[in-house]
Amino acid sequence: MVRFETLEPDWLSFPEALRRVCSLAVERPPVEAPLSESLGLALAERVVARLTLPPGPTSHMDGYALRAADVTFPPGSRTSEPIGVLGAVQPGSPWEGTLARAEAVRIMTGALLPEGADTIVPVEDTDREHTAPGQVRVRGRKATSEPARRGRYVRPAGEEMQAGDILADRGATVTPHLLTLLAATGEPRVPVHPPPRIALIVTGDELVDAGDPKALRGGIRRADIISPTLPPLIEDAGAVALAPVRVGDDEREIAAALGEASSRADLIITTGGASMGEADLVKRVLDDLGYDLDFWRVLMRPGSPVSLGRLPGTAAGCPPVPVLGLPGNPVSAVVTFLTLGYPAIRALGGHVRHHLPILHAVAACEFGGPGRLTRFFRVRLEPGSSSLPTARLSADQGSGVIRSMALADGLACVRAGTATVEPGKQIAVLLLPHIAWSTAP
Repeated sequence: MVRFETLEPDWLSFPEALRRVCSLAVERPPVEAPLSESLGLALAERVVARLTLPPGPTSHMDGYALRAADVTFPPGSRTSEPIGVLGAVQPGSPWEGTLARAEAVRIMTGALLPEGADTIVPVEDTDREHTAPGQVRVRGRKATSEPARRGRYVRPAGEEMQAGDILADRGATVTPHLLTLLAATGEPRVPVHPPPRIALIVTGDELVDAGDPKALRGGIRRADIISPTLPPLIEDAGAVALAPVRVGDDEREIAAALGEASSRADLIITTGGASMGEADLVKRVLDDLGYDLDFWRVLMRPGSPVSLGRLPGTAAGCPPVPVLGLPGNPVSAVVTFLTLGYPAIRALGGHVRHHLPILHAVAACEFGGPGRLTRFFRVRLEPGSSSLPTARLSADQGSGVIRSMALADGLACVRAGTATVEPGKQIAVLLLPHIAWSTAP
């Protein structure tokens, strides 16, 4: 076996590394999930409407359903001739029968129009039957007293969907908005990909639980920032985050954690032990467990010591378990997770859309660095003088400056081959999860 310590780095381009992590997807049997449990999952099949909605013309307004031709005004009058009101129709209780000439019914928003009606007159445009009970008069809004128009305030049959319409394709994410549409069809369950289970193993003797300031005095120990930070991002990607496991720089501990994770998870994420120092034991342990390395090292900043490989399945017939190795530096770990881990999880969950949303901004400063690397800058977005926001550095960009992530709205990306983005030029920004609020509409 070729030991990890003797391997030369791959130095993959970032696009190639991204392509490889997104090829992790393994077909898993779909499940029929109740609508209430499908939010955030990917559809396993195309969803086709079985109903036509609305099934017939319905009212957009509270008012009176009648024939437009029956609304007539005496010369010079703003009030129409009276029309007889036969009763009322509510949503869910259609009117039985057909309206004849000069007949109307009171109608509520969402109710089906009676046969014979072709328009709705809003209640505020009538006398509300106050002039004579059982008779309604339409009030014109102009001295010329324009008559009602056919189809006004009428929602046509099938406006929402026709039976056979494609509502969503395979791989679409069930968002709250799509969930609303699926609920409207009346279907109680939808076919979805089950959420992938992600194991997180954080390594390092120097780490202590967050929230223990005494242990941090002297600078010998460091707070474990990864364990509370990555699980919410994993969940945001549409996966189940298993309880994170932190282990010291001990080969037996690391091997036990990897063995347990490989029996429960669809993807293992490790942090730390990613380089080639004496205490970087993760890759050495992976080698001992039969690790099939795909790549190690990517031409990106921050986060170049990132790796991908597969551990053998824990039982006969079980597929290999992919392992994504992230750097131990918290900023590098978060950046590599967002740019490579997040898309990998989305692909594993069957989602067609893998990546964080991108917007374009105007650079407020120079974004430079080695042109052979794809560089990600933590930036804050601010209103600009043009229609585009302005992107400026959130803080010092050192890979150990956690504050730069805490204050960031996104990751400005300068692709390899571009030496510098000058101030005033456009730059692409990957929006961070949960960045959805603004100080102004």
